[in-house]
Amino acid sequence: MENHLPDAKYLERAKETYKFHRSKLVLDNGWNISKTAKALRRSIGSISEDLMIIKFYKDHEKELDKFDYAYEALEYIRKAQRAGELEGID
Repeated sequence: MENHLPDAKYLERAKETYKFHRSKLVLDNGWNISKTAKALRRSIGSISEDLMIIKFYKDHEKELDKFDYAYEALEYIRKAQRAGELEGID
């Protein structure tokens, strides 16, 4: 039987990823997500998702705090982005 414990630390991981990425950007104008992924030994996609979570978290803390898993937060963010894109379409 699989263990389905909440990924409660997804926000902490995203915050640490952001701090690392941001500190490297300040020191090196040529720094990018690809270099962060390589340095942290993670995929570019997972780094991108962490940065997306933190960007959204800054203005939507209460919404993201209710999620236990990163995939839930990402699903919510993507739905919110799609809704925002469609608002301007008549």
